[in-house]
Amino acid sequence: MDVQTYNTAKGELLAASIPAQTRTYKPVSHAQLMDLTLESIHQAGFTLDQELYTSARDGKVANGKFTIKNVADSEMQLQIGWQNSYDKSLSLKFAIGTKIFICSNGCVSGDYGAFKKKHVGEIQSFTPQAITDYIKDAGDAFTRMQNERELMKEIILDKRTRAELIGRMIIEEQFIESTQLNIIRKELEKPTHNYGAENSLWELYQFTTFSMKEVHPSLWMNNHIDAHSFFLDAGGIVTKPIWKPAKQLELFEV
Repeated sequence: MDVQTYNTAKGELLAASIPAQTRTYKPVSHAQLMDLTLESIHQAGFTLDQELYTSARDGKVANGKFTIKNVADSEMQLQIGWQNSYDKSLSLKFAIGTKIFICSNGCVSGDYGAFKKKHVGEIQSFTPQAITDYIKDAGDAFTRMQNERELMKEIILDKRTRAELIGRMIIEEQFIESTQLNIIRKELEKPTHNYGAENSLWELYQFTTFSMKEVHPSLWMNNHIDAHSFFLDAGGIVTKPIWKPAKQLELFEV
């Protein structure tokens, strides 16, 4: 059976119908977010590697993922992502993360200034400056995520602890479902990739994000942020936000 994929050509998102502005709803177009992100990446001195888009509901829900070539190490590279909607189902969100080279897994942190903004009020004028300021600090966020990775590699899990963590992901946190569970179980038995840290917390984290590759676009960012927070908590790893938003910015609470 073919694997469900939500990958979308850039042109398809640009062609998606933008809803009309009303007194209580102010849309931000996918095109505007693309342009602002790419320009902010350039202004920050970063070099774009790839831009990838996923969508659902005929483009009414969309994610943009932008990987950075010159903020990387031998295992992963910086990734900047956003989520947007035209059907009022989701607020506009931005988050910093990484893309793992060996498997293209995504790690998304909610601790580095990730934010959301409803499509109301001053969002259209607020968004450009927020994006620019946000991306400027993305390099520092990448450094912290490198440190988190190394700490997770040092935490070795026995079979029972792995089982307990997987159970919590399903029952307590609910960011993985039976489909992802089956993939994780197969990875535990015979890993598709070698993450260089056998039986570690980092390896289990990668098995988890590997299972989440084709999650629905409306869930992609929240579920990945929840996963990152979960594994940091499981390892007792504490980090502090590096980005101080303007007062009107609504922090993305995870």
